[in-house]
Amino acid sequence: MKFDLQPQSPYNLTRCALIFSQFPLDGTDVWIPAREILPAQYRRLYTVENELILAIVEQGNDSRLIVRTHPSRPKKLASFRSMITWQFHLEAPLKAFYKRARNHPFFHPILKNLYGVKPLLTPTLYEMGVIAITEQQISYPVAVKMRSRLIEAMGQKIVFEGRTYRAFPTAQSIAECQVNDLRAFSFSGRKAEYILDFSRKIADGSFNLESLRDRGNEEVIVALTSLRGFGRWSAEYLLTRGLGRSDVFAADDLVVQRLVGKYLGPGHRVTAKECRKIMEEWADYQRWAVFYLLCASRLKLIS
Repeated sequence: MKFDLQPQSPYNLTRCALIFSQFPLDGTDVWIPAREILPAQYRRLYTVENELILAIVEQGNDSRLIVRTHPSRPKKLASFRSMITWQFHLEAPLKAFYKRARNHPFFHPILKNLYGVKPLLTPTLYEMGVIAITEQQISYPVAVKMRSRLIEAMGQKIVFEGRTYRAFPTAQSIAECQVNDLRAFSFSGRKAEYILDFSRKIADGSFNLESLRDRGNEEVIVALTSLRGFGRWSAEYLLTRGLGRSDVFAADDLVVQRLVGKYLGPGHRVTAKECRKIMEEWADYQRWAVFYLLCASRLKLIS
């Protein structure tokens, strides 16, 4: 099965693959940079209503995304297409952000290296919730390593063309675990409790994550922070990377405070309150400005 998706221009999958393949990855997203005559690819194994579907995504010369699937005739094609359309954030307004950023002394010189780059959203809000919990108060590479152990042990897998692909574990599968099961992946006892509590609430339906899609930012934050293990940082992280909201960012993140303060503010790390004040001028593009700051820092385009 093959179908096309049309991202809002600009979007450069080749550049995304080159950049994101250098980042710590947990084993779900597979970025393959272009080589010789072979195009760049994004690959991922999805669980769609209990069906495993592998996606292989390339970009055509006319900017369309070409999606091939394995199996070639998935039963849940409509749901899968909706999921991957959401994940690629096709309507993200990069052009409007670039128009504004080109006039900014900091962003203007780095846009050349990052033009057409945008992050993927998570396929499900459950996955984003687990990501937010695992990344609290520890370094990103350490969190990714712990999460990769969880995925390797508990994610369903298939082998295709000699390579093993793993899907993110379902809430139902993790809900059946005990604290010590998760501690075996190096999670602290407290984080293991948070992940289990969250997974069980999703699995038994006592918390409806999907209902958050139609709520305002503050409503989402209130709902999420009622759960164990979710503070404002986690809620804002889910708003941006899970729900694709571009008018918000995780202001309590220490790295964000340092980068915003150093490059968009007074030249030094600022508080969360000061960070939000500085970013007000970016209005609906706050998430994009912060993402490009983080991307430039990780790629060492800035210090």
